[in-house]
Amino acid sequence: MRPTNPGFSLELETLDQLQGGDQKLSVIRQVFASDERFVQAIAGLLREGDVVLLSEGVVVPEWKVQALLRDSELLSNLGHYTLHLTDQGARRIA
Repeated sequence: MRPTNPGFSLELETLDQLQGGDQKLSVIRQVFASDERFVQAIAGLLREGDVVLLSEGVVVPEWKVQALLRDSELLSNLGHYTLHLTDQGARRIA
């Protein structure tokens, strides 16, 4: 479902969805119009500390996240990764 409000932030929508629990990247990807915009948004949320990337329930180390983003491996493995809302991210949308 795409927001109709032009000022609506998809990043904030992502954080809001994560309040209900962790989400696979393949589900979150559907909200974004392009791969480029998706990767940009996820990278920003990760960089700001609003979310962490999980693989099989374990936090993916920062160096590996950067490699996944840089080498576009994240897009080819969306079903393998999950986003988890941090306390900071929850405060951002409270």
